[in-house]
Amino acid sequence: MLVAAAASPAVAGEAEWKMLYDQSGAHLQRGSLEQAEVFSREALREAERLPGEPGTPIELSLLRAAHVLRMRGKAEEALALAERAVKIGVKVYGASDPRTGMALQSQAEIQFALKRYADSEALHRKALAIFMKAYGENHLNSAVSLHNIGAMLYAQDKDQEAEKYLRRALAIKRKILKPDSMSIAHTLDQLSAVLNTLGRQIEADRYRKQAAAIKARAQSPAKSSAYSVGNVSNVS
Repeated sequence: MLVAAAASPAVAGEAEWKMLYDQSGAHLQRGSLEQAEVFSREALREAERLPGEPGTPIELSLLRAAHVLRMRGKAEEALALAERAVKIGVKVYGASDPRTGMALQSQAEIQFALKRYADSEALHRKALAIFMKAYGENHLNSAVSLHNIGAMLYAQDKDQEAEKYLRRALAIKRKILKPDSMSIAHTLDQLSAVLNTLGRQIEADRYRKQAAAIKARAQSPAKSSAYSVGNVSNVS
């Protein structure tokens, strides 16, 4: 007679964590931030109960919880979680691994929310160095980091340097993404704001109109059904 083997506690625990983590993501995509926070906290608690050294479940749960808490206006608590995720990334994957770079980006986003622009810029520069080494310049992660550095420079009134980073980000995105990518529109908008501050109104208007055209096409009835809800992470 065959006897079905019971799932080990580790396997059962990981399944429970995955369910909670997925639920937090689903609520986040629907904009139900209060429920997303509840499930992200539960997912983190479940991940911390898994046997063995801290690894991917805890890091993912920390980053998800940090993201949700930042959106909920709880930036200081979010920052502590993001810092833990970076430490785990360094220990488990190494300081130069792209997964550590993603954790650094999360930490940088929270520093931005706290209006600590110089700290955010420094973290984005660390992430950029990781992505450039791992992927080269013509990769979305590198382009996003370039955009984010440009945005931080703009927040610190370093407009001419900001323009250089944003133009690099835009050139890469136009090379590797489809023309109607909202990521391109985001960089066009940021570059337009910088150029406007620099007094170059004609250029600023041109980029602003290009961004508006992309957004209009994305919202057209013909395309609305083809667009699914994106990744929960912010992509600049």
